[in-house]
Amino acid sequence: MKNIKETMIGMGLFTILFIGLVLVFQYPLTLWLVGNNSHDSNIMQYSTQTLKDNQKKKANFDTANIKTVNFLDVAQAQMKSQNYPAIGVLAYPELDISLPIFNGDGDTTMLYGAGTMKADQQMGMGNYALASHHVSNVVGHSADGLLFSPLIKAKVGQLVYLTDKTKVYTYQTTKVFNVKTDQGEVILDEKGKKELTLITCATDDTYRIVVQAELKETSDFNAHNAKIFTSNYTQYWK
Repeated sequence: MKNIKETMIGMGLFTILFIGLVLVFQYPLTLWLVGNNSHDSNIMQYSTQTLKDNQKKKANFDTANIKTVNFLDVAQAQMKSQNYPAIGVLAYPELDISLPIFNGDGDTTMLYGAGTMKADQQMGMGNYALASHHVSNVVGHSADGLLFSPLIKAKVGQLVYLTDKTKVYTYQTTKVFNVKTDQGEVILDEKGKKELTLITCATDDTYRIVVQAELKETSDFNAHNAKIFTSNYTQYWK
């Protein structure tokens, strides 16, 4: 009985220690897990044809259960072997956002980049809407440098760039505001407008942060403007 009791005490102490280590290191672990997966999505290694083909693949557009994510969400998603269909890159230099763009905006897709919110969207046309997660740890600390978390600092007049490795689309922000979770009309096309809409959760999941921008310039993708998109993906803390 004594050995059993000692074993149980030992297991209990180990469990407490393990939980304590997870709580202490969950933030850097979150950065590492998400960042580790992001390198597999670097579109600079893909041909323009592959990106076009990914655009045609069936995608998930179910955002019904989207919420702010934490270490446990990231760890669970990391255990799943999934192939995310990269179709481009988003660069928002003034907020240090650099993310792959994926076809579709399913919950796990948005753990590793920005997902398209409507089927058959085209860069530079209509209202090109993208969503990604706002990341926090288990105790609610905001991870300001992850995914779309930096949108809380967005301001009117900032430049945002998209590319599909064929063209570079330059947008300038015009609006930064919050909406309730059921106000999906913000991603609808408006006749005659060429817009970009970026959406993420507010910290309490009651509202969505919305950043809208207007298309200012379209240029050919080349060695010079490719430098805009060469920063490490911002799943890492800077």
